[in-house]
Amino acid sequence: MFPDFYATAAQVLPVLMLALIWESRFLDRLTAQNRRPRRTDPDGVLFWTRPRVRAYSLFIVATIMTGTALALLVLAGAVPPGEAPRAVLTGCALLALATLLTRVVVDVVAATRPPGGEDEPVAAPVETDVGHPPGATPPAVEPRGR
Repeated sequence: MFPDFYATAAQVLPVLMLALIWESRFLDRLTAQNRRPRRTDPDGVLFWTRPRVRAYSLFIVATIMTGTALALLVLAGAVPPGEAPRAVLTGCALLALATLLTRVVVDVVAATRPPGGEDEPVAAPVETDVGHPPGATPPAVEPRGR
């Protein structure tokens, strides 16, 4: 019923780990970011301090590596396929995907935020003369002789 599940999991989980940890210079950005708690630094973070980011990142890596090892053990015949290995592998994949989705959303929001930090409303163009945008000089109309 699940002929390629374990082979797919053994291939997808390491790719997810690479996407989470080594894509887009995640570790370089972590090094450069201010991750002090807000109680000691007004510009700090509410929850994701360096120790918490370290612990969660290592937990995710360990979980994905454990799932990959389990998939390989099932493929090698050392662990029998069944509901428990499928549930563990599905949980590993869902946790990795949820973490990746969260990181993508946070990165996209941070990258598209205006430099001032607050989203600024965009004013709609107002026409001063019919068919002419504000600040544009209407075309000169030359009088016709009679």
